[in-house]
This record gives sequence, C-alpha cells and structure tokens, in this order.
Amino acid sequence: MKIVTPLLLCAAAGAAGCASGEPEDGWAEDGAPPELVDDAPAPLMPRNNLTPAALSAGALWENRALLDVLSTSPLNDVSLARVLAAGPLSPTATQLLRYIVSCALDADPDRRVAGSSGELGLCGAASPEPYGDWYEEAPSTACQEVVTACVLARVNARGKRVRLSVRSDEDAAILPLLPVVPVEWEYRDPVAPRIKSLTTHCADGVAVGHPARDCGWSRRFVGTCQPGAPVVLKPRASAGGGGSHFMVRACKGIYGCDHATAPSPPWYAGLLADGVLSTDGRPGTTGELSFTCPHPGVPGPSSFAVIVAPPDPAGTLPAGADVTASGAAAQYPAPEVAVFRFREGAFYGNLFSNVHSAPPVPGAILSNRQYACYSNDWTRPMVHFTDRLCAGDAACFGNTPGPCRDSGVVPAPTPLCESGTLPGQNYRDCAGVAGGTRWEHVVTVFLNHPCDLASDPNHCDAAYAPFVPPPAGH
Repeated sequence: MKIVTPLLLCAAAGAAGCASGEPEDGWAEDGAPPELVDDAPAPLMPRNNLTPAALSAGALWENRALLDVLSTSPLNDVSLARVLAAGPLSPTATQLLRYIVSCALDADPDRRVAGSSGELGLCGAASPEPYGDWYEEAPSTACQEVVTACVLARVNARGKRVRLSVRSDEDAAILPLLPVVPVEWEYRDPVAPRIKSLTTHCADGVAVGHPARDCGWSRRFVGTCQPGAPVVLKPRASAGGGGSHFMVRACKGIYGCDHATAPSPPWYAGLLADGVLSTDGRPGTTGELSFTCPHPGVPGPSSFAVIVAPPDPAGTLPAGADVTASGAAAQYPAPEVAVFRFREGAFYGNLFSNVHSAPPVPGAILSNRQYACYSNDWTRPMVHFTDRLCAGDAACFGNTPGPCRDSGVVPAPTPLCESGTLPGQNYRDCAGVAGGTRWEHVVTVFLNHPCDLASDPNHCDAAYAPFVPPPAGH
C-alpha cells in the first residue's frame, strides 16, 4: 500500500527522466523556468526518491561529523564550512544533506545551502515554535524530529519518484493538507518515457486544433470519480470570459499523458479522452468531454488528471482555462485528502542523535533512533517495507518495523502507536519498540494507490490483497 536506484546505476541506464537521488520537485523542465499551474499551491507534497545507501548505518557513522555540526548549528554555508574544511563531502553525505535541506528550509534562492534548495520549509523562516528557523539558529528537538520523519518517508530502494502525502497531527501547522493537487509532469519510474505532451515547445508543422497533439500542454489538477461511472468535463465559466476555446485531455491517475500509445504508458497512467472545448459553440469544438472513470484495481474512488493546451501550438491559453466535472461522485479539483487515501504507515525518530554508536550492521536501514511502522491495510506488511526500503532484503533493518496499530496479524504484535485506530487517521505517539519512548513528531504517509511504491503490481499483490489488475482498456 500507503524514495531510488543508486546514482551509478541510474547513470549507466542513461534513461531520460532517470531518478538522480536529488529531492528537486521537478516543476522546471530542461532548465527552463517553472511552468506555473494556475492557482496551484506551493509544492508541499514531497517525492520519495532518496537512496537507502545515504541513510544506512555505515553511511551515518562515516558522516557523523556532518550530523554533529547539523545538530548543534544553523543550517547554512557558514556552519558547513567547518565540515568542508576537512575535505569535500562523500556522495552519501551530499545526498543526505540535500534531503535535510529540502525538508527543513523554504524554497528561497537566497537561502541555498551547499548548492541545495529548500522545499518544504518545516523549519523555515515562517515556522512557528517549537520548530524555529534552522537557517538562522541551531535546530530544536522538534525540528530535528520532524525533519527526520520527512527524510525517512522519502526513502525508496526501487529507483522511483513517487509523490507522497505526508501528514501529522502534531505538526499540522507546517504540514497543511492542500486544497488541490497539481498534475504530475513526469512518470515515476526511472526508465519510463517522458510525458512529451508536457514539453513546452512544439516542432514546426504541428497541426492546429488537433487534440492528439503531444506537445505544448499545461498541467491543471487531479480529480476523483467513481470507477466505471461516466464523467463529463465542461469549460469553467471563467475560462476566457466572453468566449474561448481550448484543448482538454483527461488522463488516468495523477499523471499527465500523451495521446500516442507507443511506447505504451505505465499501468498507472494513460489517456482517457481528449478534445477541443469551447464556451461559445464554434465549429470543430464541443461543449463537453466525456470519459469513463478508470478502475484502479482497489476499493474506493479513482483519480484522473487534467491537462490543457491552446489549439494553436504557437498561441496562448485563455485566462483561467480549466474545467468543471460532473458525474457520480466526481470531484474536480479534488483535495489532497481525497486523492491520497491509502495509509502506508508512519516514520519517526531522530537521525541526529546517538550518531556515535558504531553500527553492528553497516548496511542496515532504520538504525539507531530511526523507526517506521506499518498500517493495518497490509496483509503482508514486511513484503511491502522490504521492497520499499531494502529492495527485497529482509535482513536490512536495524529497527524492524512493527504495526502502528492493531494489524490483524495472528498472533497480534503489540501496536507501536497510541492513536490512529480508525482508517484514514494519522498515527501519533509512536514508540521504537513496544513499551519504549514515545515520539511526538510522527509523519504518516498516504499514497494515491497502494502499489505506488512497489517494484511492480505483482509484488504489490503479494503485500496488499485487495489489489487486482485493472480491466483491459482501463
């Protein structure tokens, strides 16, 4: 249920869109300025594409000088100069630092650290007490713990870049739920084809007004619908004011898509419908676009993504070009809480403490004071967690994950968290071991689909029983 291949493997593959182990959000393409999604919030939903090697017990031991400085100093270049004076950072230290900066600081170009940008701002300029501004002062305990939870949640041993919904009752002020979810601009698999339609420029000679065009589209938002039910999209009343037309494409899941089917899209994405919509009934256009809500293979609503484009590839979109949706349980745009419904588990601890404890197993993940627990949505939870965090190595854990709450496993292990009993709730007050110290700053991870972090749907089927392959054509 509910973050990448090592850098050398990725480089050897030479694949477009190959995950680099860097936390950048991907709003910019090919070095161009970011394409702004109308009315989109700041990208507060992280991707999980941190290689586990950067958080292995051996790497943290080797990088303990860096962690010592970070735990007692402001997160800026002046503080890091004390570490860099001894020589350049190792590859694992460089990657770990990028993710710490990404979780902790704001996306402020004037506050870059060692060339890395902030993203989520959990301990940023506007963070309230008890978090503080890590750029200006040494991190509080609350800051260290919430950043640890954020970094741990972003580990994936399978080379993917998967969008997560990270939630926390204690830290709700710095992890707000978003009212809309912008469409993903690239597929998550490191070797998956790029979404050509979301490239900015079109080659000369591209047909005008043809919705099958696979270039020059812009992202809008994600909606939800009832699987198998018809959904109807119409131009939003504000689009273009007195009359306008624009192309609309609906795609499966939370990703943009191409009209072309070769190469075939991954199982979690693909075309649903496209056409040219107008607000004034001009020839060659229609007032609505219909499609059948896709089957996700799991219980509950499904997701669809909307992208738009001007009919003329050299033209511009009408102001406010977007759609409304109608149909059984259709909601567009849908909020984060509705799009990301599958509760994976929780992450918590403090990777900045106890760093001088020599690791008994250097390759172990979740070592020292780093922990994870799994939700009761999983029928074989350790199949999922070893796939997600350890690439299938069942002996990889320093601290083996346990059930966050009652797991349904017989005999039942002792739950690690004091709350989160009901489906959809966040976990709180979790311990590393049953009866151990309770951690206050716990991040619960929710996914759009239970197989998002799995190596493949068949592997997911072994861990999450309700999953079945979607019907052909869906």
